[in-house]
Amino acid sequence: MTATTKIANPRDIAHSVMSLINELNLQPTPQVYHVFYSYLTDEVPELSQLIKVLIRNTQDLDEETVFRIYHKYLGTHAMQQHLKQGVEGLQSAVERVEMAVTSVMRETDSFCGEIDLASQQLLSEDITLQEARSVSRNLSEKSSQARDSFNSFNGSLEEYHQEVLRVRTELELVRRDALTDTLTGIANRKNFDNSLRDAVTTTMESGAPLSLLMIDIDHFKEFNDNFGHRTGDGVLKAVARVLVSSTKGADTVARYGGEEFAVILPETSPENAAKLADKLRQNVSNQHIINKKTGKDFGKLTVSIGLTAYQLGENILEFVDRADNALYMAKQGGRNTCIRQ
Repeated sequence: MTATTKIANPRDIAHSVMSLINELNLQPTPQVYHVFYSYLTDEVPELSQLIKVLIRNTQDLDEETVFRIYHKYLGTHAMQQHLKQGVEGLQSAVERVEMAVTSVMRETDSFCGEIDLASQQLLSEDITLQEARSVSRNLSEKSSQARDSFNSFNGSLEEYHQEVLRVRTELELVRRDALTDTLTGIANRKNFDNSLRDAVTTTMESGAPLSLLMIDIDHFKEFNDNFGHRTGDGVLKAVARVLVSSTKGADTVARYGGEEFAVILPETSPENAAKLADKLRQNVSNQHIINKKTGKDFGKLTVSIGLTAYQLGENILEFVDRADNALYMAKQGGRNTCIRQ
């Protein structure tokens, strides 16, 4: 699959994007998806050319490289430019539709007038066969012109429809990017704040339990200092993958900041949250960060977890602070443990 392949249907494009991401063994984060969506649609020619070269040499195409490409060609500023172009294209399409509507209405009025005139002429008792044939030929020509006008109108509508789909896709990508952590592909802090606010509102209305886990990677600074930031990034992505794979669909896994993560657990009692926290802790401890090229094992990962349950009527900040305090106690208590407060 290349950027020159013509794929008209957005669903077909999405399917091709996911197939290509899987083929390259990359994580399908929103940013990775956006890069390869742009590649297959040839949205940004420079990006498409670069990806084409990197695909030929797959050992240089990893998530970090894709993220750099994303920020260079599809970051906030670039996306604003794409949206501006999309809106301009939409406005142009609307203008073409308006012109087509005006033309069709004019052609329709003219054609209706021609039909009325022809009816009068054909109903005349004095009309000759030659005159009738002339009227018929004239109607046929007018009918052909009206058909061409309608075809042009349909073409304008189709262009408008495609432009709407394109702008809608761009807006959805912007929305997803704004709520996603670029490195790990999970919810970012803004997404966490929004999700927690919604979860608290639901809990206050229903009375259902709501639990919160605050999670911190133990000795993360040592990974960065001893093995470099690239290894540190690998640690963050590995932990994020474990958290996502170990939770259910209704839960929200977010990167809270730095090496700290958060998990919002709707309709989950503190007792069940404690069981999940222990499962998360064990699953993370089973992880080893290994250099793909050298095979070097950088060691075992562990996390400390703070757990608390929402108390009806309390301020959201108090809720988060209590989970943070529990996390602090877990760190002070020797790490690789979960403390409930």
